Amino acid sequence: MTRLNDPEALFKYALDLMCIAGTDGVFRNVNPAWIDTLGFDEAFLLEAPFMDLVHPEDRDATHLALNKLEHGLKVIDFENRVRHKQGHYIWVQWRAHISEDDHTLFYAIGRDITKAKRKALRTENDIRLLEMAENTAHVGHWHLNTQTGLLKWSNEVYNIYGRKPNTADISLDDFIGAFVGADRAVVWTQVENAIRNGTDIQTDARLLRDDNATCYVSVRAVCEKDDHDKVVGLFGIIQDITVEKQHHESLRSKEELMSMAFRATSDGIWDWDLQTDQVWFSPQWKAQLGYTDEEISNSFESWADLICDEDREKAMDELERHFRGETPRFEMVQRLRHKDGHYIFILSRAEALRNEQGQPIRLVGAHTDITEMKQLEQAKSEFTSIVSHELRTPLTAIHGALGLLSNTMSKDLPPPVKNLVEIANNNSNRLILLVNDILDMEKLQSARMDFNITSVAVEELLSLALKNHQAYASQYNVTLTLAPQVPPSPLYVLADSDRLMQVISNLLSNAIKFSNEGGTVTLTTDCKDGQVVISILDTGRGIPKSLQKKVFDKFIQADSSDQRAKGGTGLGLSIAKALIEKMNGKIALKSIEGKGSTFSVTLPEA
Repeated sequence: MTRLNDPEALFKYALDLMCIAGTDGVFRNVNPAWIDTLGFDEAFLLEAPFMDLVHPEDRDATHLALNKLEHGLKVIDFENRVRHKQGHYIWVQWRAHISEDDHTLFYAIGRDITKAKRKALRTENDIRLLEMAENTAHVGHWHLNTQTGLLKWSNEVYNIYGRKPNTADISLDDFIGAFVGADRAVVWTQVENAIRNGTDIQTDARLLRDDNATCYVSVRAVCEKDDHDKVVGLFGIIQDITVEKQHHESLRSKEELMSMAFRATSDGIWDWDLQTDQVWFSPQWKAQLGYTDEEISNSFESWADLICDEDREKAMDELERHFRGETPRFEMVQRLRHKDGHYIFILSRAEALRNEQGQPIRLVGAHTDITEMKQLEQAKSEFTSIVSHELRTPLTAIHGALGLLSNTMSKDLPPPVKNLVEIANNNSNRLILLVNDILDMEKLQSARMDFNITSVAVEELLSLALKNHQAYASQYNVTLTLAPQVPPSPLYVLADSDRLMQVISNLLSNAIKFSNEGGTVTLTTDCKDGQVVISILDTGRGIPKSLQKKVFDKFIQADSSDQRAKGGTGLGLSIAKALIEKMNGKIALKSIEGKGSTFSVTLPEA
């Protein structure tokens, strides 16, 4: 039987690593546990320098520990990682002491602590991750022992309090004393209620940091109870919510400003969440139509049902076009039914908010009551129409009389009188043109101009237009040409023949007027993708770039002197644009100063 105090038996059967090694770095003896733990046999271990088995990162620390033994320290404790035969490393906790008989030898006992070390490393890592998470979220945790009154809190609580982490004991007074004014009493009361009654703590308060800065914090805690339901501790968190508080205050301020703006403006505001189909109408939106806030439900159908039948389909089409991204925003004038039955004119504008894929997710808009404006426009239109018609009759008579004097009786008139008659005749002609243009513009604006859309032969219409303007071109010594049709086959457009002739005549007369003497005006045609393009090119002085976007506005000419030198009302291009758009077409301009201009009319092919 092996004796219990037999050192050799202990060396042989011990589960821990035991060894005798020299300060020269070579093992003198190892017990069998080395083979079980590291997989190396005894022969290998006695030949290899033991430092070769130590993890490279731990060798310096191991050398340092053994050097202390050589320099008088009798016992040393240290840890390192030792290589297994399969290549991985295990953690070993060592205790070594120098031999009393031979100072070139030392004895060591090592215990495999790999599992404990990994658990400790995981715990450290978890603590580190927790600290990182707390730091990122500005949330610290704390624990109060209600029996001792002592607190423990995480590093982030120190940061929130503006203090450096330390090992000093923290009292409840330290925790609560930093709160400001009435907030301190609120926190005290909640802590007392928690300890006495077991209620949770939940409050927001102002905290005075050690650097004298004030911040807002959220304090939350739950109670820890013993088996007798007595509160023995509080576990809680404290979070810096200064930024959120400031953002909330700013948002509330903006909401108050928006609310004031809604009350101050006469516009009605609406908001449609396309994902949830929830709609919100401001009280003013409903008041425009004579309703109180409770009398109209917040739904898309409420709005659609109030639109005049004649406008509803167009409104839905315009909404769909905007949703598809074809228009930058939804905008149209609608007639909406008032509570008392009559219709009011509403200018409705809205713009869609889109997600990253460009899909509309929200529509925010405004309604402006323009009924009074429409009534004024109608009154102005009627006044313009009446005045223009009343002017036309006497003007026609005056122009006829002056024409008779100028053409038939001019030989019998003295030269001074003849000159005055010609001036009067020319000015009466200009007045007639102005009255006709004003009447056309008024008809277009009031949608009272009728259009007879049919198939129109392009070459036939252009040839007639050139023939009608030949004499006018001769006055300016300008040549008119019609370029060969491209493609050669006849072209037809969907248009009102008379209105299209009016547009081409206007563009031709302008091209002739503004061409240089001896210049050429050319008409060309082209067809592409079901659209026919008619272009009028001149070789005149061109239009300044700053005015090119304005030439289709009312009463615009390239030079204010043009009205006197060239004649014209300044309404022709505006009327031409409106006429072409009424025929589902487009009109465009390209011009280079000093080289001439090109006006192009695009219409659907018939």
